[in-house]
Amino acid sequence: MTQHDDKRRRLLGHLGRQLAYTAPMLALVTGGVTLHATVGDNESSPNLTASSALSLLLANAHAEGGAEGEAEGEAEGEAEGEAEGEAEGEAEGEAEAGTTAAVQRPEGYEPAYSESGNNPAELLARGEALYYDTSLSTNGMSCATCHGSDGQDMGYSATFEEAFPHRVAMAENPFGMAQVHADEMVQVCMVAPMQAAPLDWRGDALPSLTAYMVEVQRRFSGQSHGL
Repeated sequence: MTQHDDKRRRLLGHLGRQLAYTAPMLALVTGGVTLHATVGDNESSPNLTASSALSLLLANAHAEGGAEGEAEGEAEGEAEGEAEGEAEGEAEGEAEAGTTAAVQRPEGYEPAYSESGNNPAELLARGEALYYDTSLSTNGMSCATCHGSDGQDMGYSATFEEAFPHRVAMAENPFGMAQVHADEMVQVCMVAPMQAAPLDWRGDALPSLTAYMVEVQRRFSGQSHGL
């Protein structure tokens, strides 16, 4: 036996012992034919060449690493998707709740107008000016844009004939309010079609505009009014 053959035999024996520890049975598939090779501790009769055994070990490690990487990627993607979905759901819920609170009468609020009519003339005059004021919105709209001017009432549903508080579809969805007072309806219009912040609940603008709208409601329903 030459020195080269002896080195080759020892190398294969060493490799065989490593394979025996990690993979007692290897299945080598080549050209549609399955070749079985068992590796043992017998240094004199190894069943695999060094290059074949190394290729199998590398292929096996690559396959396992790829599978683990795919599984980790899928798990991370699902976790991120669930977290984003939950965060978006919570954000939407908080936004809706916050918007509804902004258009509902706050606790301790006392309206500075009469919902049954007979409001002071100065309150109605200020409210009429606000009815045509486009600066209240962020999109150039005013109350008159949707509801007409010069007494030509339009854009109201049949429920507008009922005295306040009453049901308004725009307040029901998406604000979840079964019925609204006149000032709450003004706030809904400010937030929704006019795309603006609600009026100050304790300022002068809200009771003025609301008092005017109360008289519009009385006119629309055929009652006596102060306009």
